[in-house]
Amino acid sequence: MVRLVRLFLVAALVAGCAGDPPGGAAQSPEVVVERTLQLANGADRPLPTLLLHPAAATGRLPVVVFSHGYTRRPEDYLPLLRTWAAAGFVVAAPTYPHSARGSRQLDDDDIVHQPADAAVVLTAVLDLDTTAGDALAGHVERAKVAAAGHSLGGMTTVGMFTRHRDERLTAGVVLAGGQWPFGVGYSGAPAPILFVHGRQDTVVKFAGSTEAYDPLPWPKALLDLPNGDHLDPYLGPGRDFTAVAAVTTDFLRWALRGDAQARARMAGDSGGRATLEDRL
Repeated sequence: MVRLVRLFLVAALVAGCAGDPPGGAAQSPEVVVERTLQLANGADRPLPTLLLHPAAATGRLPVVVFSHGYTRRPEDYLPLLRTWAAAGFVVAAPTYPHSARGSRQLDDDDIVHQPADAAVVLTAVLDLDTTAGDALAGHVERAKVAAAGHSLGGMTTVGMFTRHRDERLTAGVVLAGGQWPFGVGYSGAPAPILFVHGRQDTVVKFAGSTEAYDPLPWPKALLDLPNGDHLDPYLGPGRDFTAVAAVTTDFLRWALRGDAQARARMAGDSGGRATLEDRL
């Protein structure tokens, strides 16, 4: 296991992100650790995984597995992933072998294998809870796990609740995603899912989210960004990014930690930049 550790003050975690921190509360001078786990799903599917978590881990920390978009990489989403980690989550973001920028062979059809890849990553991260000497030993909340993703990664996330249901998942976040090619046969125990999509998205049209959102029989919400495109609301910086970071963070606080105050903040987190359809 190769670990690349870097420390960031929380003030730097949201650098370039205008406005108040997610949830409207001042951030404490906590430190977040970033390291890389060298994982794989078999010999031909390397999955180097960016792992972020609070440096001073106390208590049990819920886990978020994040799937990047097509021709993107986990580091593209660092402002968002750091925000989640600073809020007290373990965030694991694998680089997929055939959909990441820099891959030897790009193939969006390889998405059919990505839910299984994410499951391997999740298993490895949960195992850190019992890995002697690891910073997360005794600090992973194994029963509180979310899948999240953007674009092709958002579709991968949907697949983890449908055709490739991972029963360990208790919540989901789908950013500019849809149901292709996994369908909408949601199965397993109900899990709340937050969808986020921009009306100006010309890569994955807004209808892509509604096709996956409308049939979902579980608690759900849809953050509608009238001016949002396919990338800026999720990569930052910008006002739409600030809204997305705030709403998704408070959703995770509620869905994985049971934080009722975070749940109450969600409708106002967007600062008027978006409309939240709340069926949670």
